[in-house]
Amino acid sequence: MTSYRPLRDGWTVVPANGPAPADLAGQPVPATVPGCVHTDLLAAGLIPDPYLDDNEVRVGWIGRTDWRYQTRFQWRPELPGGQVDLVCAGLDTVATVVVNGEVVGRTANMHRGYRFPVTDLLRPGENSLSVEFASAYRYAEELRDKLGDRPTSYEPEPFNFIR
Repeated sequence: MTSYRPLRDGWTVVPANGPAPADLAGQPVPATVPGCVHTDLLAAGLIPDPYLDDNEVRVGWIGRTDWRYQTRFQWRPELPGGQVDLVCAGLDTVATVVVNGEVVGRTANMHRGYRFPVTDLLRPGENSLSVEFASAYRYAEELRDKLGDRPTSYEPEPFNFIR
């Protein structure tokens, strides 16, 4: 028997590293999953609308910041001896998935799904889940520096090193 349990409730997002404004440091912001950090910060009134005026440039720091989405959930084993997988339909883009403090997987491609076995990490009662998103800019720049520059139509951004 296969059962499915969405984990969409109770999420927060917090800047983990990078050029986020000081008033955001360590401040958990309510988050929608699935969603994105821009809409979460906009909904919380923490950034101006990036589609207006030059606001896209003013909030450019968001893409150069690492972000941690986190939630807590209750687990009650329903099928003794059964396999439990954490299924992610899309993680954009460079992410580390952590269950109860243990890394269960790393990703570097938004355009695919992921399935991580977590049976041995879950415990009855409260559990924690976090998805730590590294700055895609920094990731691409590190790959460019490691592999050498390549032609791109996205100058000056090194997005050809992602995905």
